[in-house]
Amino acid sequence: MNNPSFKKMKFTRELDTGMLSERDAKRYFSTVGFAAFALMLLFYLGNFALSYLVLRFLPNLAENAIVSNLLSILPLYGLAFPAFYLILSRLPRDRVQPDKMGAGNWFAGLCVAVTLMMAGNYIGQFIILSFEMALGRSLTNPVAAATSGQAWWINLLFMAIIAPILEELVFRKILCDRLMPLGEGYAVVLSAAIFGLVHGNLFQFFYAFLLGALFAVIYIKTGRIRYTILYHALINLLGGVFAPWLLDRLAPLFEEEALTALTDALNRMDTAALLELIGGYTLPLALLGVYELVMMGASVCGIVFLITGRKKLRLEPGLLPPPKEGRVANVFCNIGTAAALTVFALIFVLSLL
Repeated sequence: MNNPSFKKMKFTRELDTGMLSERDAKRYFSTVGFAAFALMLLFYLGNFALSYLVLRFLPNLAENAIVSNLLSILPLYGLAFPAFYLILSRLPRDRVQPDKMGAGNWFAGLCVAVTLMMAGNYIGQFIILSFEMALGRSLTNPVAAATSGQAWWINLLFMAIIAPILEELVFRKILCDRLMPLGEGYAVVLSAAIFGLVHGNLFQFFYAFLLGALFAVIYIKTGRIRYTILYHALINLLGGVFAPWLLDRLAPLFEEEALTALTDALNRMDTAALLELIGGYTLPLALLGVYELVMMGASVCGIVFLITGRKKLRLEPGLLPPPKEGRVANVFCNIGTAAALTVFALIFVLSLL
């Protein structure tokens, strides 16, 4: 016998307006909110439980890089994501008609993704700097802390292969399909907001939100999740694998003693001393230069594509559009959204402590 709590919820449009009633709209958004709430709650509870068990019974493995990644992945993908799916599965689904994406559009999408990633990083850095000035101390970037000093193949496996596949299936395929009945605009904004908030810190929120919106648009307009998986993998490969690998190779150059020696050689215009200091880092420095040029070039192209393509983008209404009046209240004034925002706010506050 099927569990009645997981039966499909029924929504009908008002005969006079063709839209959902206020009550049904709030039920819809509340269900999405409860799914996000369960996702975060179960992830942190599962992470805490697994971490406790490892520290209690296998303390020697606590600092192991693979074990550390598994402590996050297992509760997220094995517990939190299934609960997220079960709650959302009660909502109606609107599947996207598959459509091909030409090579030119694919390249434009990649450039826009780089642009949004860099823009989100700059916004995040500005916000973090403001908090650091207010708090009087520096804050730790969890991504840098997790990837720095870690074997490149571990970052490649967890950040550029596993994460893009599973996260795109959850936040684009599953979530967008359940938000599409409300309209493509709701699917883009809400899926991007949840995707950004799930990262749980200000360092990642802004670029995750912007990239999440772009990936949602691409998925909605093409119906092919493999496009967004590939974009996600490439972005994580650049920012989460290649960049940390380069910085680890160049880390000795940024130590105080090395920086002092470099500054002294530059001030004295001592070419021989300068070449001696950087001689062992020629390849990573060259790769860093190429990386920066490629990223800057792609971001400039992305800005051009954003400007020229903005008028072509049209987000269509859904089969179950929420009422236009009280739109903000319908989204936020319900139990599910309130629960989700509460847990997200708590997580973000704790990330600043």
